[in-house]
Amino acid sequence: MRKLTWLLPITLILLLILAATISVSAQDDFEVTDLSVSPSSVAVGETVAISANVTNTAITEETYLLELKLDGEVEDSQELTLGAGESEVVLFVIMADTPGDHFIELGDASDILTVTTTSFFDMFEPWVWWTIGAIIGVLILLVIIMLVMPSRKKKPVAQFPTSMAGPGPTGPQMGYPPAMPTQAPGAFPTPGQFQTPGTFPAPGQFPAPGQMATPYPQYARRPIFSMSNLTITPNQVRAGDPITITAIASNNGSEAGTYSVVLRINGMVENIIDLMLSPGASQATTFTVTKDGGEYYTEVDGLSGVFTVIPLVPANFTVSNLVITPEKAKQGEEVTISAIVANSGELPGNYSAVLKLRGDVESTEEIELGPGESRKFAFKVAKTTPGFYNVELEGLTGRFVVEMEWQR
Repeated sequence: MRKLTWLLPITLILLLILAATISVSAQDDFEVTDLSVSPSSVAVGETVAISANVTNTAITEETYLLELKLDGEVEDSQELTLGAGESEVVLFVIMADTPGDHFIELGDASDILTVTTTSFFDMFEPWVWWTIGAIIGVLILLVIIMLVMPSRKKKPVAQFPTSMAGPGPTGPQMGYPPAMPTQAPGAFPTPGQFQTPGTFPAPGQFPAPGQMATPYPQYARRPIFSMSNLTITPNQVRAGDPITITAIASNNGSEAGTYSVVLRINGMVENIIDLMLSPGASQATTFTVTKDGGEYYTEVDGLSGVFTVIPLVPANFTVSNLVITPEKAKQGEEVTISAIVANSGELPGNYSAVLKLRGDVESTEEIELGPGESRKFAFKVAKTTPGFYNVELEGLTGRFVVEMEWQR
């Protein structure tokens, strides 16, 4: 019983060591290459796209937990399941929030991300600030001059008492002006008449106000979209291999909306992806294309790039190993003429084999071969005329003889 008690903890320790060994082995089976940090230098608050190519180097399907580390701390992770020899491009999107140089780790690959701060005074060149300061100084000086200078007071207008316009002698001899015409209360004076001091128009006699201007509409809430961080992986492939094109769409507006991301290749629309983005949200958009040989100009809503597709080698045929069986035949006996044709190109093709006897075309055969494929083909002929027959087959030569049968 005591022996079993000692064996239990030892067994648990061995199992933990075995599990750790298997985990490390599984991690070693995956290779991370082509780490890309775009852009490598950003300001605080901007987004950064981190991409890499992950390859399973094991001979069996494996699952790998890929962790993105920022200064030794896990920032994000993705779980990948890849078959033997398979590769996949992974993409992480993070927000730069701390100024300084940061160490990026993704598996065995690493890189540096620089985050800078933009102060208020860095927004303009020094000469702009000098100009703004001079203008402000001139304005302050003008305000001081206006405050120091004495204001000009208006002279009071002489007014005559209304009692002088009443009954009694009037005229120049009294030294007073003639009496003013009496005005009904609440009425405006006619042109040329003076208004008795202290009287105002009655309500309703003011001119009707004109139609008020329509107020400006309140600022409409709306989404504002932008694209950034265009990445083409890889930028050079062989014809038939896929190319991954990624970009980040952001909504900088104050309302959610749908944005159509358009991929154009050589000026033609290749694909469109619709994204629903909330205010302040960003999302990576990925396109996968396959092209024939040539150079292709890529554009995603103002962002541009170029990738090159190397064309495949066309079908190339060679014929070898000419065999004639039998080389001596009786009259009417069947003779087999065979050879091997091989396609050394990277594209499939059809080959037309031509058999000539004594310089004349005897027979033809169409053979379809894939890239790198070889195949044996044969012609069967029977001749009744005795004699030698020269054989030509795509540059190869030989001969057989038909012997005469002697009759006794």
